[in-house]
Amino acid sequence: MNKKSSVTFLFFLAGLIAGCAAKTEEAPQISTAVAAERVQTEKESETVNLDFKHAIQTAVRNMLQSGALDNLAGERYTVSVSYIADTTKKGFNMEDIKKYLRSDLSSSRKVRVISAKNGLPQINVSCRIAQRTAYVRGGKKRQEYYLHLVLTEAKSGMKLWENTTPVVKKKIKNNIPSKS
Repeated sequence: MNKKSSVTFLFFLAGLIAGCAAKTEEAPQISTAVAAERVQTEKESETVNLDFKHAIQTAVRNMLQSGALDNLAGERYTVSVSYIADTTKKGFNMEDIKKYLRSDLSSSRKVRVISAKNGLPQINVSCRIAQRTAYVRGGKKRQEYYLHLVLTEAKSGMKLWENTTPVVKKKIKNNIPSKS
């Protein structure tokens, strides 16, 4: 190798090393920003999940108290959570909402919860999440969400019960002790 090509090779190698060093310095900053965004998204997701969990508990309690799931023969109905629609722009996690509905219904011990593909349910539960824009003082807008549940008899398609429950945002207190 002649002197000129050796110098060129060294400059190329130095540039390559400098480029790699610059990339490794930027990587922690990018990943820190992404991690902070993920933590914020997870906190919002947990809050939304708690809000929906509370709304579902309220709706199922109202459903059970209404007597719509009381079987006159004394047996428990078989119930399936069949259809959940999100008509909002938010894009909520439907699997979590379905899981909460199944859990609350089965923990009531008033019905037997089955999946639609594992048998023929006697009653179907369907759910729709709706969004409404409310105007508050000062002309500000606030998004409100509602959980709309419907019980339908599977054979006849007759509506047995229907209710709309507001999804109320709960404020979660930070349990981090303040420095004095």
